[in-house]
Amino acid sequence: MSTPPLPPGRVEGSAILTEKFESFQGEGPWTGQRCVFVRFSRCNLRCGYCDTPESWDWNRFNPAEVSDRVPVTELVSWVRERGVDMMVITGGEPMLQQPAMTALASGLTNVRVQVETNGTIAPTPELASLVDLWVVSPKLANSGMTYSSRIKADALSTLVATDRAVFKFVVTEPDRDLDEIAQLVEEHRLAPVWVMPEGTTQEKVLAGMDALYGPATDRGWNVSTRLHILTGAR
Repeated sequence: MSTPPLPPGRVEGSAILTEKFESFQGEGPWTGQRCVFVRFSRCNLRCGYCDTPESWDWNRFNPAEVSDRVPVTELVSWVRERGVDMMVITGGEPMLQQPAMTALASGLTNVRVQVETNGTIAPTPELASLVDLWVVSPKLANSGMTYSSRIKADALSTLVATDRAVFKFVVTEPDRDLDEIAQLVEEHRLAPVWVMPEGTTQEKVLAGMDALYGPATDRGWNVSTRLHILTGAR
């Protein structure tokens, strides 16, 4: 089933969310830092290993039951009440709702904004200026998506040009995936690079990190943990 259109309304004044919660960042360069997560609903990809299918899989979930339209002013107040200095906008694919993202980031001038995106949609100049860190996760063949749907050169180029982007890849089989990552890195001039094991159990994450450490070191890449999996946090 295709992704339904966003419900009517002033999109820039509200966002369609799956959830929002306080935790710490479990992945990438800001790992371990206290933050709030604002998870936007809807996605333009259908990755086989996705751990948030409720944001897009309408064969399994009813969008009316797993997503809500939330006023941006309410979100701004909620973030401020948490007393954190970092907000992670994630999904789904939040870039499908750039006006809402822009309004949200604009209302939180004293909060660092990190955006997690699949890198298929370029940000507007206004939004790009408001984001402190782009964590871009281009999808590999292991996602089950076609190359043309998961790799968009223009969008990646725009994100590279912000000078505030890192590129994080999910690895399921190192012997296969690392060569594919190297090719994408070279073709699209992606840096810095983080590789992260796929896994939803402590054992799988730890084994995956162990398998990635040597090859990543040899290539000059970084390795990301999945701290929320290791600790049992959200």
